[in-house]
Amino acid sequence: MALFFSRRTYNAPKKKFTFKPAAKTRYVHITQQSPGGKIRKGSIVKKAKWLDLVRQEGGDSAVLIYVHGFNTSQKDMLDRLGKIETNLRGNGYQGAVVAFDWPSDGSVHTYDSDRSDAKAVAPHLVGDGILPLLGMSPRPKVHLIAHSMGALVVLRAFSDFGDSAGPGNKIWSADQVMFASADIDSEWLEKGAWGDLVLKKRCKRFTNYYSRKDKVLALAGGIVHGGRRRAGRVGMPKLTSKGHWDIFCDHQYQRDVPKGQRKMMKSHRWWFDSGGFYEDLALTIDGHSAKTMPTRHKTDIGDLALLA
Repeated sequence: MALFFSRRTYNAPKKKFTFKPAAKTRYVHITQQSPGGKIRKGSIVKKAKWLDLVRQEGGDSAVLIYVHGFNTSQKDMLDRLGKIETNLRGNGYQGAVVAFDWPSDGSVHTYDSDRSDAKAVAPHLVGDGILPLLGMSPRPKVHLIAHSMGALVVLRAFSDFGDSAGPGNKIWSADQVMFASADIDSEWLEKGAWGDLVLKKRCKRFTNYYSRKDKVLALAGGIVHGGRRRAGRVGMPKLTSKGHWDIFCDHQYQRDVPKGQRKMMKSHRWWFDSGGFYEDLALTIDGHSAKTMPTRHKTDIGDLALLA
């Protein structure tokens, strides 16, 4: 079973979602899939029913929302959602795992249109996902794992809602927020910058997994963004807020990915096949101390390094 909420347009006659942004959010319950996930069957359900299904999957205690990145089709999103859930459960996580499906075209040639669509639909991550989940009783902890351009979706979503948006006009926030290969300006995460401020306000702890081996972000920073360094490749600036953690992942990447497989896209997406990453992710979600996790060690550049 898979649960996600989507801002893609739905083509009812063809019974499939498109690459276009939708005028409404749809809540989806996948109930069957063929081997390999090429064919999936499910239904669009009412929000109340969807929340009940989340609750049945462990959402009484915790919900992890996966926010995918650029160049991700709906099938890709579901494949990775399945990997995330399977591997986290293998590491002891017992909460629900869902996804926010925003309208990426699933093509390397549509970066600009993906970025435009990501910013346009970002508020619905909070308004149609996080806030309804926080409104459940009992109220679960809500965590987010964002990959690549998904980090931009999270920051834009967080910045669009004030304190009164929370259920019962209570101040709302997520618990653990984690970025991997974040395709955002590193400078946005410096203490006092806008990205730092919204994360400080809207989550208990922020963890930025980064790798200097990420060839996609090297290209994005050097060409697409005019030299503005990406947080998922270089980490955060040295002046950061308390509770914001950089995790250096070059060594884990080199351990997990053989030399012959270190191609451009693999360097950006290897997280979804890394047992060490999932082990650390599960400990982070569970609230373990950042400094004492057995999956990490100190580096000579002041960060913590992942090597599980």
